[in-house]
Amino acid sequence: MFVEWLKSNKIIDLIGDIQSYHPYPKATDREMWNNVPEEALEYCIQKAGEFLGFNWPSLTAVSFMAYVRTGDRLAYETPHFARRKALETLVLGECAEGKGRFIDDIINGIWCICEESFWGVSAHNGIRATDAPLPDVEDRYIDLFAAETGALLAWTKFLLADQLNEITHLITRRIDIELEERIKKPFIYREDFWWMGTVNKKVNNWTPWIIANVMSVFLLNEYDQIRRAKALEKMLRCLDSFINTYHDDGGCDEGTSYWNVAGGALFDCLDQLYLASDGKIDFFSNELVRQIGRYIYRCHIADKYFINYADGSAKIDIAKDMIYRYGKRNNDMNMVSLAAGVPSNVSFRIEALRRALPAFFNYKELMSKEMEPPYVRDVWMDGIQVMAAREKEGSTEGLYLTAKGGHNAESHNHNDVGSCIIFVDGLPGIIDIGVETYTKKTFSDQRYEIRTMQSQYHNVPTINGRMQKPGREYCASNAIYSMTDENVTFSVDIQKAYPEESRVKYYNRTYRMKRGKDADEKAYIEITDTYAFEKAINTLSFNYIIWKKPVIVNNGTAGNGLIKVDIDAKTSFYMEFDKENTEVDIEHCDISDERLRQTWGDEGIYRIILTRTVPEEGSFSVRIYTDYM
Repeated sequence: MFVEWLKSNKIIDLIGDIQSYHPYPKATDREMWNNVPEEALEYCIQKAGEFLGFNWPSLTAVSFMAYVRTGDRLAYETPHFARRKALETLVLGECAEGKGRFIDDIINGIWCICEESFWGVSAHNGIRATDAPLPDVEDRYIDLFAAETGALLAWTKFLLADQLNEITHLITRRIDIELEERIKKPFIYREDFWWMGTVNKKVNNWTPWIIANVMSVFLLNEYDQIRRAKALEKMLRCLDSFINTYHDDGGCDEGTSYWNVAGGALFDCLDQLYLASDGKIDFFSNELVRQIGRYIYRCHIADKYFINYADGSAKIDIAKDMIYRYGKRNNDMNMVSLAAGVPSNVSFRIEALRRALPAFFNYKELMSKEMEPPYVRDVWMDGIQVMAAREKEGSTEGLYLTAKGGHNAESHNHNDVGSCIIFVDGLPGIIDIGVETYTKKTFSDQRYEIRTMQSQYHNVPTINGRMQKPGREYCASNAIYSMTDENVTFSVDIQKAYPEESRVKYYNRTYRMKRGKDADEKAYIEITDTYAFEKAINTLSFNYIIWKKPVIVNNGTAGNGLIKVDIDAKTSFYMEFDKENTEVDIEHCDISDERLRQTWGDEGIYRIILTRTVPEEGSFSVRIYTDYM
């Protein structure tokens, strides 16, 4: 897409020079800043005040080495990110207040960061020596956070150059030197960074995430117009590698948490090009760009809950202003209403400056929108094989189902082919746990030793004692989706997701949602597994991960087994199944990981295991109701 565009367009003819690039007001443009609503200004000033006289944390060699020694990422990442958060907050506070009160602390932050040996984190320590305990200062590797750091300094200079130069020009000069050596030269002259898509076509969110930041550096800090244009052309070629990994449905197989820095970062790139060219470079009418934007509201469930397949949290704080601007550029009112309607814990979100700055100047407009999220009734993304259906259009009331096919080599993969998530009245019922705090083990050959990556801790069966395996060949097949006003059906063969030792010849899983129309016709979700094996006697264990404690209650209709789950005082659901030859176990899963506790709380979660001994062929169904009769 972008490479084709470059064949007939020249960046240098469309992008103005650096002196004419003023995407947002500098700190000296007090009239513009003073027109920002006081609520947003006061929030940033108050937050910046917390960093007055900040004691900038040390980044020690030993804390960097902890990743190789013990697998601990946080020993280095915690002070690394604390420095950047402090600088960004101080810069925004100074822009909001405009009195020079934060300048000395900003200078300290700039100098500390410029003194660092490596702007990235220990888990991303280059591609030449992945097991090296310390960074190689001769290898200016650009990882995610080296790029973010470069952008932070470029924006800091853009916003505050006048105030910094009043003290000494050596501060902004130092920024120029470090950006040249750490970001600009490596990006221009190297082709071996895997995320560029030149030596490795399997790219992911790293590509747009890094490019969005490197683009800020060149647009704000490169004075040679020819060099600037050539760098931007290279960025478009990198983005072409990224967008070529997408299906026509725009689905992000990395999950909604990563969409923020995948599809969302793609928007950051395209928006910067749009602003730098006065709208002459405009990719927002492209259908794939539009579909990539739509993904985020297609995956919204209720409140802050989103579909969280892959390495994602079920509950996320979205970048409201970015989504709002993406929707406006695309003329997509569903994106606009999602941004306006999803709740937020804070009035103004302090994030990357390329996003925080427009959020200031859109704040009044966005806050004036009184809109509900779209709550799309039916979703089918055939490329990534993800479906979603809710009982009622435009509402969180009733049942909500999402299920997936796909394969077990997706970016940030979990072994979850055929899994599902079910909500009741906007609350989690049957869940995807999500991912724990990252360690070295997370992205190693030991990844699938982690509980949250295993199929037995997703809502799929264990077959003859065998879980699903990782790899592109372990996949779904024959995915079929159909939808009417009354019924939604999603059927997928998951046999290939299991190893040969499972001795399974055929395994179809079918999800069906029956939408209730009136008091006499209740809604339900039915999960039916139909199977065939190579041997006469087989064992199936059906796993269901539940947020709240399940209770086995009296027999269901016709002697069926029945489990009740009370999500809260007002919201419950029931699971009914054939109890003959079915053993029911309920496992309580403690949660010690802080990242998971933030979503699911301190009480832990539960796993229902329905185990059956089955013959060569057969089927088994579970029905989920909200009202049991």
